[in-house]
Amino acid sequence: MSFTIDFQPSGIRLLCDGPLAIAEAARRAGAGLRSVCGGKGVCGKCLVRIERGDPLPPSAAERHHLSAEQLAGGWRLACRVMVSANASVYIPPVSALEVQVAQTEGAEVSVAPTGEVRIVPLAVAPPTLADQVADLERVRAALRREQGIGEARAGLATLGALRTALRSSGWRVAIALRGDEIIGAYPGAAPPPLGLAVDVGTTKLACYLVDLQSGQTLAATGVMNPQIAYGEDVMSRLEAALVEPAKATRLQQEVAQAINGAAAELTATLGLMPEHLLDICLVGNTAMHHLLAGLPVQPLAVSPFVAALNSSLSVGAGQLGLRAAPGAQAYLPPPIAGFVGSDHLAFLLAAGFGRSEPVRLGIDIGTNTEIALQTGARIVSCSTASGPAFEGAHIRHGMRAAPGAIERVAIAGGEVRCDVIGGGSAAGICGSGVIAALAEMRSAGIINARGRMVAGMPGVMREDDDMPAFTLAPGGEGRRAVCITQHDIDQVLLAKGAIRAGIDILMDHLGVEPARIEEVVIAGAFGSYLDPRHAMGIGLLPSVPLERVWAAGNAASAGARMMLASSACRREAEALAGRIEYLEVTVVPGFNRYFSQGARLPAGS
Repeated sequence: MSFTIDFQPSGIRLLCDGPLAIAEAARRAGAGLRSVCGGKGVCGKCLVRIERGDPLPPSAAERHHLSAEQLAGGWRLACRVMVSANASVYIPPVSALEVQVAQTEGAEVSVAPTGEVRIVPLAVAPPTLADQVADLERVRAALRREQGIGEARAGLATLGALRTALRSSGWRVAIALRGDEIIGAYPGAAPPPLGLAVDVGTTKLACYLVDLQSGQTLAATGVMNPQIAYGEDVMSRLEAALVEPAKATRLQQEVAQAINGAAAELTATLGLMPEHLLDICLVGNTAMHHLLAGLPVQPLAVSPFVAALNSSLSVGAGQLGLRAAPGAQAYLPPPIAGFVGSDHLAFLLAAGFGRSEPVRLGIDIGTNTEIALQTGARIVSCSTASGPAFEGAHIRHGMRAAPGAIERVAIAGGEVRCDVIGGGSAAGICGSGVIAALAEMRSAGIINARGRMVAGMPGVMREDDDMPAFTLAPGGEGRRAVCITQHDIDQVLLAKGAIRAGIDILMDHLGVEPARIEEVVIAGAFGSYLDPRHAMGIGLLPSVPLERVWAAGNAASAGARMMLASSACRREAEALAGRIEYLEVTVVPGFNRYFSQGARLPAGS
């Protein structure tokens, strides 16, 4: 018997055929509900209120995360509560997916386009009863005559587009070519040759429309990765694909559909359509790469975490479910290792690794943090499981870099000042804000060298669960106070310990002292908001002069655009991938010592 679930305040309604968890219903309906742990019931961040309906009694996970008063008031965890009859569900702001600040800015790089894709105008003689030569032969003859191309080739899908274009434009068309292959045909005047570069991030997709003739970025947009409904971290999505193989197909299809939506939005700015896209370049971590390509992911989820390939991949865009010209290809640069993907390669390419030989450190902080150290001709990369603390997960009032998130904190004379993204009142705190808060709290003596809060310091209180907490922004008028708890500090120190362990292991592996580091490049949105002074203050980064540290923005996207526009850059990236040495830090002798040292706060902070 069918029933409906109404989601408020969005008003979205889902028709269901059988019992369903609220979290799965929200995913199917597109109701925008957080799923930090991928539905395991361990994060407690998918809080909803059942306003109508009679769900099953609370689970053990709900009794652990929610108070008796909350349960009595109808509050439940969406991933644990099942409904089988008509229900109305309220998703509070704290549980809604934030509209993240989708950073599309990156290091601007100058690249001379050297791609093989071009568009040429063509006048084709129409057929008559006396001249019944086939369409393709007519186009080949015109290409020989006007472009000096011998025997142009065309695939089946391209032939269909060619026949339509010829007859809708009086036999004057624009032919898209890759080498001597016809990959698209358009009626009338030639549009600009367009390509799409995409950084397929775990959280968001950064998409760029590029003129392949000039190399210029024409438009950009960022959208959330819909796979987030299956979990906010890579391992949750791999697990979802393994537990239910059909979900692997859905994960692939949903990200392809999101890219198609972004492509439609971008091409519409020029009055065109995604079918005008002639080339696509996609970068991402190895899990995103494999899920998008439809490759089996089980070997990535278990030791020794082996990728399917360490070389580039070029496939028909349509094979990935991407809308583009009939013969357009999608280029996927080489992943480096199981947890170091082509986004890391694109970052290093854009940041100039391998072109000269200074001692430079490159860091892209995320759930898995990729780190590269170059000295001389050697480049060694590693990945550390830093966890999602810097993205707001496992932090009581944590959130992504979205409007309402505290991004910077200053403490002076017992007064706390917070900068909030978008202005207005604080709804939570993002990763850069957490690091700033810890550095300022340590400097003010609110926490000691072991990361423990000091009882009696102004602002330190005890919460209902007897957990020490420090108030950053007071509540009021229906808003909750935003605090940093002792548990939050512990989570950040664990994440910091993993990242600093990776940095120190690479430095010891290559015999590099902090004073020798000439450049520290921090990639991604997190790096753009991060204050290097605070990062060094808590020991996240080695101590170097501040002027040596710079944020590259979305450098992975800059590298993707370089490879999209230039076959020379593709060759450079593939050669760079062959040079990068991957170091598995967890098997390095003394890893636990590196980790424990990395988790400590500097004595002099």
